Amino acid sequence: MYFARRKGYAYGDYVCRATARGEVCPAPAAMRSDWLEAFTVDRFREAAGMDAERSISRSTLLEGGARVTVGKGRSGGGPSRPAGPDTSRLTFTFPHAQVGHGD
Repeated sequence: MYFARRKGYAYGDYVCRATARGEVCPAPAAMRSDWLEAFTVDRFREAAGMDAERSISRSTLLEGGARVTVGKGRSGGGPSRPAGPDTSRLTFTFPHAQVGHGD
């Protein structure tokens, strides 16, 4: 997934860009960047046994081997749209630990 800025918003989106590479993705997904980043940091702290006070950088996540898989969700918004990520679509993987699906 790639980061895409949203004009007029403080956050962006992470989106599947297979079509930009001339590929077809069977389950393209996208998610707000602030939701996905907060989920990833929280799960990394949990898996690594870190306290909430310690700052986590992107390089720390990458060097630690943290990965998040985002499953395809339904499209659309409206009042029923959740105020945060649909964690059932997310799987966090960290070497020797896996946390996800709302756990």
